Formats: sequence, structure tokens, C-alpha cells
Amino acid sequence: MAFTPPLSLQNGHLQTMLVGSRLRHYHARHSIQRASQHGELHLIDCGDGVRLIGALNRAWPRCKNNNQTPVDGASGGSGGKDRLVILLHGWEGCYESIYMGTTTDALVNAGFDVFRLNLRDHGPSLHLNRALFNATLTDEVSRAIAVIIKQQQPAHCFLAGYSLGGNFALRIASDHGKQLGLKAAMAVCPPLDPARTMAILENPLSPYQFYFYRKWRSSLASKLHYFPELGYQKQLNSSRNLADINRFFIPGHTPYNRAEDYFGAYTLTGQRLARLDIPALLLTAEDDPIIPVADLPAVQGSEHLQIEVTAYGGHCGYISNHRMESWADKRLVEYFTNKLSN
Repeated sequence: MAFTPPLSLQNGHLQTMLVGSRLRHYHARHSIQRASQHGELHLIDCGDGVRLIGALNRAWPRCKNNNQTPVDGASGGSGGKDRLVILLHGWEGCYESIYMGTTTDALVNAGFDVFRLNLRDHGPSLHLNRALFNATLTDEVSRAIAVIIKQQQPAHCFLAGYSLGGNFALRIASDHGKQLGLKAAMAVCPPLDPARTMAILENPLSPYQFYFYRKWRSSLASKLHYFPELGYQKQLNSSRNLADINRFFIPGHTPYNRAEDYFGAYTLTGQRLARLDIPALLLTAEDDPIIPVADLPAVQGSEHLQIEVTAYGGHCGYISNHRMESWADKRLVEYFTNKLSN
């Protein structure tokens, strides 16, 4: 399944900016509404006092003539009880992000149940845990996945993620894939070398610097409403960019004193994915302006890792046409459907 968007969409920055845009939200509004309206909210006890939230969407009953329209009168059913996809969002996204809604809608229409899991401190979950989110917290996400699988009892369980969520998905698949009972995993545009990605984002000329700074600063400020004793208000107020936040966040709120050690803890380069023992697909684009494709040769995965590089797509964009439809949604459905028979 090749991705070849029209010439007018063959720009990495445009693809990246469109994926979360109001224009795409307008075109995808029905998919987003279905995912939101039919999502069952769940509070997951991950142990050690950690709680995460998510939303479960049941697969539509089988569609007439195999088209993508649910049977008349259907309101979501148990058509995908034997197959479940656990879906992870990107940094400063959440289970209600546009791409999470469209992917969920595509999967439930293809017969999969979908659990959209929020990472700590994302979406409406800032009040649940005192400690701040950081990108090394794969253990609590793995425990959440184990709880979800135990509750839902799917015959086949898949894990997928976008951007940082994709990075989480591959690390969890490598560390606990068979133990959790995962059948396969897929990551869309995951950070490969986080230090390189952060350097790109911190560049004052980057069009993404202010976006992520504004989003992260807002989340950290909101966190203080619930846990003022975290005590970083003054440092946050004086911050002007991502680098300023990282200077107090990393030594004060992660297990690491140095930025290079923190970023190295969730890199996918080197031998990090060498223990991968379930099928996994890493999808990325040559024109991704945030994740350099030049970092791919440093990823030394096992024989179970498939790497797919498209010429276009930007960062998690993959907008196929001017109706703002997502090719990544279709690729996820195709990949997991194929793995059902393997």
C-alpha cells in the first residue's frame, strides 16, 4: 500500500500542520464524534498508586456488503470482542486528539475494539498522579495494558501509537510483548533519537518550538493547581522556551540529572529494540521535519522489526487528499488485519 498524496500535499511541513488542524477537524468531524460518543471511559489502576484513564470503543457489528457503514440501528456492539487495539497518543496529545478519533473510527469499522489510553498528565488526567509525566514511564503503561487485557480478554491484542506514543509502543513491545500477549505492534513516526528531536524542537527558528512550548507550559501550570507542592512555579514563569523548561524538569522531575541521560533512556537507537520478539512495524516519512530519517540506520532491531519509509507524510500527517483522509489509518487497519491470519 503506497502513499502518494497529490502534488499540493507533498510537503512535510504542510502534512504535519494539517493533521491537527481545524480544517481536518471539520472534514473528520463525523469520525471524531463517533469515537467520542461511543467511547466508554475507564479508570485503570496500574498499581503503586498510579492511575491512568482511557476510552474503550467497541467494534461495529458486521457491515452490510462489507462497506464502511454500520448496520442500521447499530450503536456499537461486540463485533470485535476477539480483537483489540490499544492506541497511544503523542506528546501533549490525548485520547481525544483528532488523529486518535479518525484511527479509532477506521479500526472499529474494520471490526476491532479500540482502547485509547491516555499517558500520565495528558488530557483530563492531571489530577490523578502527583509525580509529573516523563517519557521513561513505560512500566506503568505496560501495567495498564496488562489490566486492559485482563478485563477485556481479547483473543488477539495489538498495540499502536503515534509519535511519542509510537516510541512507547515499540519499547513496550520489545520489553514485554510476548509476556503481555501482544500479537503485533505498530508505531507511526516515533522519535528515534530523542536528543536529536528535542534539538530540532528547541531551535528558535523551528515552527514547532512555540507550539510545544505553549502546550507543555500550559500542562505544567495546570498540574500546579492540583499539586502546588511540586514547587516549580517560579521556574515555569521565567521560562521562555523548551530548553528553559528542560533545565528544571529533567533534574527535578525525572530519574536523571543530565539531559543526555534522560533522552538516552528512551532512544530507539542502538540495541534498544534488539529483544523484540513479536512482529512490529515502524512507519516513518523521509520528509518528517521533527524525526530525522537519517537516524534510522542507528536503529538495530530484531528480525521481527519491519521498517517502512514513505517519501511523503510529514510528522504523523499522511493526509491522502483534500478531504483530509488519513492513509496512516488505512495502513494500521491493513497491518493488523494481515497479522490476524499470521
